[in-house]
Amino acid sequence: MVKSINPRFWFPRIPEIRWVGIYCLILVSWLALFIFGIFQSHNPVNYFDFGDLIGSLINPHYHHLDFMFLFGMWGIMALAMMLPSFIPTLRVYDDLRSTGSGSGAGYWALTLGYVTVWLIYAIFMAVIQVYLISLNILPDAMGDLNIYPIVILFLLAGIYQLSNFKDRCLTYCRNPLLIFLARGEVGLHGEFYSGISFAAWCLGCCFFLMALCLITGLMNIAWMGLLTIIIILEKLPDLGKYVSKPLGIVLIATSLIIYIFQ
Repeated sequence: MVKSINPRFWFPRIPEIRWVGIYCLILVSWLALFIFGIFQSHNPVNYFDFGDLIGSLINPHYHHLDFMFLFGMWGIMALAMMLPSFIPTLRVYDDLRSTGSGSGAGYWALTLGYVTVWLIYAIFMAVIQVYLISLNILPDAMGDLNIYPIVILFLLAGIYQLSNFKDRCLTYCRNPLLIFLARGEVGLHGEFYSGISFAAWCLGCCFFLMALCLITGLMNIAWMGLLTIIIILEKLPDLGKYVSKPLGIVLIATSLIIYIFQ
């Protein structure tokens, strides 16, 4: 006799629409970065010349650097780089959902909370970049970059990698169940605030790594791809400990090398 299955605890082993939506959002974000990187080049780009096309993505130049443009760039960049590292958290939530501690709407509320924090971060970074450009600390669209902001930012990022606060942030990033177990309310509000909490710890973990884009260029696709891989590896429970501290040493060494051989 075949036992009946409670539909509340059963989910098909096929890609569900919510996962398709998340992966599509990541894909669209990266496609937007490529498109903006190509069309914001000052020099005409030959789309049939692979070297010219890649060069426009690695060494971008912007026609304008107003606030709304920068906010758009930081926002798209944050989604493209940070959503992939949020996938393990969503999988943990999916496991909880299979036990009845969650819902499909809660999945999106969790994601919305996470995205909201990173969009606020995008506003903050756009304001910072406009302000630093106005002080001539960072270049405008056609300016040359001063060596000292590069040295200082790499040094700060390296020191931060070695800090105890970075380790604390990584603890929550690597163990999302800690936040789910501590949530006071299971529902849309609770999931939304859980998403905010995840993003806050994630922001604490990646703030300086993301800030390096101030000096490497917002549309430097090669650099953003490398950072995305590093951020994902850092958050893996078993492998991350072999990435975070050595990366800090590499960043500090890079700042010293740049300063010595400028």
